Amino acid sequence: MSENVRVERQDGIAVVTLCRPPANALDLDATDAVAEVFADLGGDDAVRAVVLTGEGKAFCAGLDLKRVPQYDAADQDRLLDALNRAFYNVYRMPVPVVCAVNGHAIAGGMVLVLCTDKRIADDGDYMVGVTEVRVGVSYPLGGIEVCRAELAPADFRNLVLFGQTVQPAQAHRMGVFDEMVSTDRLMDRALEQADTLARLPRDGFVKIKNQLRRPVLAQMRAAVEDKADPLFGDWLSDETMAAAAAMLRGG
Repeated sequence: MSENVRVERQDGIAVVTLCRPPANALDLDATDAVAEVFADLGGDDAVRAVVLTGEGKAFCAGLDLKRVPQYDAADQDRLLDALNRAFYNVYRMPVPVVCAVNGHAIAGGMVLVLCTDKRIADDGDYMVGVTEVRVGVSYPLGGIEVCRAELAPADFRNLVLFGQTVQPAQAHRMGVFDEMVSTDRLMDRALEQADTLARLPRDGFVKIKNQLRRPVLAQMRAAVEDKADPLFGDWLSDETMAAAAAMLRGG
């Protein structure tokens, strides 16, 4: 559906791949594509489950720090809206979403992981974390609420407030990842899990998912439909732009 996101179908299972290597970072177009793909799949009765993964050796490194600092205020608001829509559409999917975490999952990339229902991770050497604080990027309303709901309180504080990164084995111990497998087994295992979860009664699954996530989904819906995110018009500061430039320089 997009040069940034590839969708393949296998017997009722949609495999969604972020394809902006090497880091699969999110700019405005890529974030819009994620939001639109999941909106379309959510309305397709032929889709029984979804697998989300990244192309190459990274899952997603979050915002594209080369492009985002060039955005003017209007583009920043459009990106903020796109992020809220992307997180909302993944988190509320009416069918199970399995994440095949194939490498680095950082910042907004890690939020996407947390939006999924079952998380299978490569047992390799890479980092995961929600590191927005390191570049002074405040969280979209949808992103912070998903982190609050999906992370244990102490982990929420350490990962979000201090930008701590961890290896996948530690993320597994924290309950962020449900399972770890070797690189050569990752997609097979994710597809196995998707096929198993797809057999759950669909109506019951979506009703229970909405019951489980109702308070968070209500806030996310307001951010999307009512543009209720308080960051609109005042998101990325000069401090953010300077921090992003410093990070790109390796500072």
